[in-house]
Amino acid sequence: MRRKTKNLSSLGEFGWLKSLLPRLYWPSSLKSQLCIGPGDDAGVLRITPGRALVATTDAMVEGIHYERNWFSWESLGEKVLAVNLSDLAAMGDVKPLAALITAAFPGDTSVDYVDKFYKGLESCAKRWKIGLLGGDTVGSKRDWFVSVTVFGEARPRGLIKRSGAKPGDYLVTTGPLGLAGVGREALQSGKGKIRWTNSLVRAFSSPQPRIAAGQILGRYRLATSLIDSSDGLEASVRLLSEASGAGAEIHLSELPVPGALRRWAREHGRHPWSYALTGGEDYELIFTVRPALWPEVRRRIPGVARIGEMVSRSKGCSAVTPSGVRRPLKGYGFAHFAA
Repeated sequence: MRRKTKNLSSLGEFGWLKSLLPRLYWPSSLKSQLCIGPGDDAGVLRITPGRALVATTDAMVEGIHYERNWFSWESLGEKVLAVNLSDLAAMGDVKPLAALITAAFPGDTSVDYVDKFYKGLESCAKRWKIGLLGGDTVGSKRDWFVSVTVFGEARPRGLIKRSGAKPGDYLVTTGPLGLAGVGREALQSGKGKIRWTNSLVRAFSSPQPRIAAGQILGRYRLATSLIDSSDGLEASVRLLSEASGAGAEIHLSELPVPGALRRWAREHGRHPWSYALTGGEDYELIFTVRPALWPEVRRRIPGVARIGEMVSRSKGCSAVTPSGVRRPLKGYGFAHFAA
């Protein structure tokens, strides 16, 4: 009898990764150098007793992450590097070092477009003082594909994993959530050039990695766990909770909601917090902090907002509405391979 095989769409991105990551090979001869393995925002290798190499990679695929007519080639170049830098920020006190760029272009692509794309990469690299080390360029049949790998340097004691949260810790964001998801929706609907949606589109097309905030959290050991919000708040909180063996409550009434986000949600019959939970691509940092350290966090990182707290694992993960209704968190926001 022929065995029925599962496909990726039946597992989803996160379901597949839960199966894959524990099986990834690592030689016993290098075991002592593995500081943080697969499953966090970046992997970390000990190079010397006091230094570690932090590495992460991310890709953008035309038709999945963006459409060519949404924003300029320079903006695309800036974004693809910025989203990788966000993963370094989500590891704590990390100094960006260098990046490798792999890009696939159709043969009929204008050289001017490609030059503008690399100009955007260079602009982002200069802003964050990270070197472009090289990479690879290949041809594609039709669509653009870009993958970036970034390297950073850190002291192991300044790194923060996803797995340190405890019940009673505050749940915090470095800024408002949901803007980028609405910005993408505005572009898809042809409303991206309306003046009042500019801040929403900018949040999607020009994300700013929270490098400084991550460095402060790691340097002063202020956070117990840390992740970026690239997949949406719901996914970020669930991943933090699973890694830490704890539950979490998001207080929806405490989420920061800018005026443009509130207006878009009202005009489209949705709650602003639904975008925050599942929109994704905001690249804020989501972290947990002991209550005693909360005043210091607020002093050192302006704009942070307490949006909930960690609870016991038995209570699971939920979002509490302004009226007090608890809604279990069941999804992971946007996930690849969905049917």
